[in-house]
Amino acid sequence: MQITSLQRFFTVSNTETSQFQIRFWFCLSLVFALFYSFLEFQQAFASKYVVQDDARVYVFWLQRFLEPDILPNDLIADYFASVTPVGFTAFYRVMGMVGIEPLLLSKILPLFLKILTICYWFPLCMQIFPIPMAGFISTLLLAQNLSMRDDLVSATPRSFIFVFFIAFLYYLLRQSLLLCLGAIALVGLFYPPFLFIITGILIFRLWRWEGKLPYPSNNRRDYLFSFAGLATCLILMLPYALNSSKFGPTITGVAARESLGLAQTGRIPFFSNDPIWFWLFNQHSGLIPNVLEHPINIIGLFLPLILVYNRRFPLTQYMTDKVRVLSQIALASVAMFVLAHLLLYQLFSPARYTRYTLKFVLIIATSIVILTVLDAIFCWVKQHQNSCLRQIIALGFTGLLASTLVFYPCFLKNFPNSFYHLERASAMYEFFHQQPKDTLIASLSEEVDSIPTFAKRSILIGWEYAVPYHVGYDRQITQRATDLIRAQYSENLAELQNFIQKYGVDFFVVNKSAFTLEYIAKNPWFIQLQSTAKDILFKLQQGTTPALLNTLERCSVVETEDLIVLKAECVKKSEG
Repeated sequence: MQITSLQRFFTVSNTETSQFQIRFWFCLSLVFALFYSFLEFQQAFASKYVVQDDARVYVFWLQRFLEPDILPNDLIADYFASVTPVGFTAFYRVMGMVGIEPLLLSKILPLFLKILTICYWFPLCMQIFPIPMAGFISTLLLAQNLSMRDDLVSATPRSFIFVFFIAFLYYLLRQSLLLCLGAIALVGLFYPPFLFIITGILIFRLWRWEGKLPYPSNNRRDYLFSFAGLATCLILMLPYALNSSKFGPTITGVAARESLGLAQTGRIPFFSNDPIWFWLFNQHSGLIPNVLEHPINIIGLFLPLILVYNRRFPLTQYMTDKVRVLSQIALASVAMFVLAHLLLYQLFSPARYTRYTLKFVLIIATSIVILTVLDAIFCWVKQHQNSCLRQIIALGFTGLLASTLVFYPCFLKNFPNSFYHLERASAMYEFFHQQPKDTLIASLSEEVDSIPTFAKRSILIGWEYAVPYHVGYDRQITQRATDLIRAQYSENLAELQNFIQKYGVDFFVVNKSAFTLEYIAKNPWFIQLQSTAKDILFKLQQGTTPALLNTLERCSVVETEDLIVLKAECVKKSEG
């Protein structure tokens, strides 16, 4: 009797499931998602000086909407303003008009994005496999996957694709044309690369597999949705295709292979000496980076096997023909992955076309496999109700699976893995915030990456901002970094003073261990600019004393546990 009741709990007896079941499993899904968001909130508001790692890149320049005179003539701010999607920029601009600071918005926005994502994801799953328990499993897995990475919590343009792309899929399956086109428009405004995946899905929907061959669809609505959607995608792509950046063209495949920033030791480690890592797991070049990060996602790989032997899994009869969208998403994503490699870097990072969508496919597939297998086990036990062993096996398997689904995050070292930075150099941020708004700070330390966010002042270079995607911008940042390294470690005071004059530097931020061999070996700028690093190491090993080192005590204005802030004017007036 126990097994029979459990079977009814996990499955349904007909296709019209009760509204109570749907509401119950949806609300339970939402509870878990909100709990994970609460854990992220604890990290986000742990201190005044907390910022999400990737949010820094987008949040800092958006502060101009509240204070138009900050970050004047700032190369880094101007660059990221030029490459940020218009929808994302407009959204933060509107929020700024009502007085909401970008940093605060970046911390609270993920909660609303996650709620909206769940609100679309659950009914999307019900469109494919209309069993509320399956919707709960897939939604729970999605919530866990989202909290295992910083994609949504970063509140960057890619954070919006979870809502808008899933909304597109939902309205596509519901055959709601206007809402579907609206979702496509939002994808294009907030994360344009995903328009290519949507284009692929719309094209593949025009074909039906009969046997081993594809045939054109005979459904007129398929053509209506595809042509209307493709036209919308084309209109949204045109501005990006016709736009020319003042920071130079996007780096091409040949130049990318020679780029220091895209090398294995660069800011974006795209290329790798390990072909398996490069093609499968690399964050920027791999086919499935993070897709199988959650081990339960692997179960989804068995869905084709379940479909082949569907007679042994009775619950597959409830699967709708809309399940085809999973293969369409996968095909479109892999096709764009290949095309992005062929046209490197004209279509942005190849991994961005698969790391999210293939995970979506596997999560839904996993929920289907889990439910169909459970149902098959219950049927197997029901055939031998007097077998205690079979009942124990079924109950044990169900309990183990349920425990793994719910409690898996408890066994992770970092969950949620939000990459929030708790900055400890508060005295430095407060000092710089009091300086004139056209202040420029030069440093090789990674700690200064948060100065534009917390102090709202410009930095000459920053490791977090040194993305090598556009030739003109990359050239300027590399030149600045090389000049700063040579000036900071030069024994010639005149060279250091010329550097200050050339760039108009107002302050230096120097790490207290900056003149040690260990610091140079670990600093990312030196790791990327290896030829320059060798020259500096050679000089230090020869016993030469950098001129800046002699000014530390005299020109210091602020000191933290690890950093020293030097006034450039003082250094400029020093005598050798």
